[in-house]
Amino acid sequence: MRKIILSTDAQIDIVDLKNHIKQKLKAPQTAADYIRDLKAEVKKLAVYGDIFGVNEFIQTKFGNNARHITFKKMTIIYIVENDVVYIKRIIASSLIY
Repeated sequence: MRKIILSTDAQIDIVDLKNHIKQKLKAPQTAADYIRDLKAEVKKLAVYGDIFGVNEFIQTKFGNNARHITFKKMTIIYIVENDVVYIKRIIASSLIY
């Protein structure tokens, strides 16, 4: 199993997402549930991260080894190197496609 490392940008992305759901949408329980599920999805990358495909746009923007998965309306962008999965960003999928 690989180690998961969240970049500073990814950590900020999670905080911003939680705050948006909690404060702007006035849904604190939904925010807590969403972030819990998002983190569970990220943890799965420790086992399955290298099986997901690559995308030319993602690689152009985030580097040759960049991969991504979609979680609900968010895209998790990451790189697998040896025994580590580096989570680069967690951004709205609408910004990708």
